[in-house]
Amino acid sequence: MSTAPESRKPNRLANEKSPYLLEHAYNPVDWYPWGQEALAKAKNDNKPILLSIGYSTCHWCHVLRRESFEDRATAELINKNFIPIKVDREERPDVDAYFMTAAQAMTGSGGWPLNVFLTPDLKPFYAGTYFPKEPRYGMPSFRQALEFVAKIWRERREEALTTASQVSASLQAETVRPGGKLSKDVIEGAYQSLVSSFDLNHGGFGMAPKFPLPLSVSFMLRYNFRTGSALAMKAATKTLDSIASGGIRDHVGGGFHRYATDRNWQVPHFEKMLYDNALLAKVYAEAYQATKNGLYVKVAGETLGWMKREMESGRGGFFAAQDADSADGEGLFYTWTPGEAESALGKADAERFCKTYGVTRSGNFEGGRSIPHLAEPDASPAEAEEWKARLYEVRSTRPRPPIDTKIVTSWNGLAISAFAFVGGVARATDHVRTAERAADFVLGELHRDGRLMRRYAGGEAGVEGTLEDYAFLCQGLLDLFESTSDPTRLEEAIQITEEMIQGLMDTEGGGFYSSKETRLPKTKESYDGPTPSGNSVAAANLLRLYELTQESKYRDLAEETLRCFRDRLVEQPAGHALMMSVADNLLNGVKEVVITAASRGTASSLVEAFTGSYQPAAVLMVADRANYDRLSRMTSLLEGREPETKPLAYVCENFTCKLPASTPGELVTQMRTRS
Repeated sequence: MSTAPESRKPNRLANEKSPYLLEHAYNPVDWYPWGQEALAKAKNDNKPILLSIGYSTCHWCHVLRRESFEDRATAELINKNFIPIKVDREERPDVDAYFMTAAQAMTGSGGWPLNVFLTPDLKPFYAGTYFPKEPRYGMPSFRQALEFVAKIWRERREEALTTASQVSASLQAETVRPGGKLSKDVIEGAYQSLVSSFDLNHGGFGMAPKFPLPLSVSFMLRYNFRTGSALAMKAATKTLDSIASGGIRDHVGGGFHRYATDRNWQVPHFEKMLYDNALLAKVYAEAYQATKNGLYVKVAGETLGWMKREMESGRGGFFAAQDADSADGEGLFYTWTPGEAESALGKADAERFCKTYGVTRSGNFEGGRSIPHLAEPDASPAEAEEWKARLYEVRSTRPRPPIDTKIVTSWNGLAISAFAFVGGVARATDHVRTAERAADFVLGELHRDGRLMRRYAGGEAGVEGTLEDYAFLCQGLLDLFESTSDPTRLEEAIQITEEMIQGLMDTEGGGFYSSKETRLPKTKESYDGPTPSGNSVAAANLLRLYELTQESKYRDLAEETLRCFRDRLVEQPAGHALMMSVADNLLNGVKEVVITAASRGTASSLVEAFTGSYQPAAVLMVADRANYDRLSRMTSLLEGREPETKPLAYVCENFTCKLPASTPGELVTQMRTRS
């Protein structure tokens, strides 16, 4: 975060809590936060708005701030001609998504920093991303762009207003309504689209730059489960193996960087996001269930270890992100030279470490430095762990990349889900306890008066929750319920879902609106990219709640949500990996597994049989004498299944149940058998 220059007074952003907004609090730009004051000022002065959107771990956002927003001449040009509004995209994903779509419609591309010029009534008419301080590489300088837009507004305003109306009309035309009937052909289309972009040599989907796309990997695991496709399994495991061995993984400290700049995963963009790591930890645990490859559960555990060690707030919630840059420069914190390795490990161990992790004198990064990656394994697991522990200690003395300390509800929902799920798979009760602490923090600090808030920062909760906040938190609570059998978690998941339905459901067209924002046209997101869409997770939760509670309205709402986006699923199947997985469950059925016992402890062998088996289309409910009455009030699954001394497992699917299983082997056999 920037410190206050002695010669400058704070602008309005000094009253904000977002670390990203506070970085701009002493710019000479007369920034406003997103809100009614700025919009009223634009209308009153009849000035266009400069809407600048970024986030705290965005490298080029930092560059633009230093080059232009901290430059007095540029600031004077902005203040004279525009009403400048600064937005943290992580606080306001709804605002960001709307104007990113506008920018892509106008320019054919997008990214951050995002700078969009709007009419006083919030209609976009010009957009760009990063502009350099001086013209270069065919790009105008930021001042040239500002002068160009100001001139358009002064001299060609009608043209600007016409463009703004056309762009806004095209965005409103994106409003989705129910399509035709869902069919299994849609799922097959998603598989064919994804597998056609699979990189057989290096794993992943598409070419550089490469994002891990854990949702696509998860879809491939599921497709293999349903069809036995060897290519689907190869697409999943080759991708996970390549990512695990590449430089995108932090081999010394754990966790993953955001994406790789090259095709073979060696050179990452070094920021670390909470959401990426939560999603990756979970899909590695799923892959372990499906393959029993011990590497996968190890990677999942190390990823959660980094999240717990470096991103946990101390009160249970998790911070948002870790910057790519440190005081030494981008990536220097994570890279090594042979000499540095020798100083830390001694000559003999350093030589073997460098051979194993590809640290060379020429390097694979700037300045002859090397990004560790598994190049030529030459160590036992115990040796490698010892090396990494010593290097981590040395690395901790370097200038550390800053951490964005805001706590985002939706991303914490993903973290809760990861800790709860991996905890069950790995039989790690400490992970489950971490999930419980995070859930208690979010519900205690960010849930008030029947609504969720989006972020906690500076000791305060703020910003109205969006669809992804409700949906991702509910998913985490459901995973936590299956890992603990605590009825409170199911009650909380139902409550959050009902609040989501009440506040965000499109009662006419199906699906859910992105937010309650009233100053912009309502939008419904469905795209599953590096993170899932709120509608995909909401649909998954609704179907899961139906299976757990037998409340038919939840299944109806899940189906309505999928039908709402049916045309998008057909046209862009690879961009809806999670929604396709939900459609798979809806069309092919879900197993309901109920385990009854005197206590959860006595049912442990049956529970472990379930969590150790890859079952992407199953829900679990464990009822014992302590929780049976409370659970019975929420579901009909327990009718006639009072806990007995002997643990029993009931497997049902498509309104048909098998005889109770009393051994882990019987349970696994029944789960693998189709009705």
